[in-house]
Amino acid sequence: MAFGPAAIAADEPKLPELHWHFEGPFGTYDRAAAQRGYQVYKEVCSACHSMSLLAYRNLMEIGLTENQVKGLIADIQLPDIGDDGAAIERPARLSDHFRKPFANALAAAAATVARRRPTSAS
Repeated sequence: MAFGPAAIAADEPKLPELHWHFEGPFGTYDRAAAQRGYQVYKEVCSACHSMSLLAYRNLMEIGLTENQVKGLIADIQLPDIGDDGAAIERPARLSDHFRKPFANALAAAAATVARRRPTSAS
């Protein structure tokens, strides 16, 4: 008679082995779902959250064409340094990383605190 973890493990049913379409080196993701996910990020999540480790060209990996991605980023302005060393804003390129919603960690913290403060009714 077994006692302890071995006895408990023997009583558990064996889980079925699952095979996912995105497993392995040749797996794929549901591109329509990934595109909807990006749309939700763009319309809702990007106000507070960053995908700054991804470049805009990565959107082509979820099935968008180069021209579609260029259209999505056409209105995005990114900070840069001009030829004269002055700070400028320039249009985003495919090679640029996603724009961060806040200038720095202090600005992000201030925005978070401001959203959590209760408002008083007068």
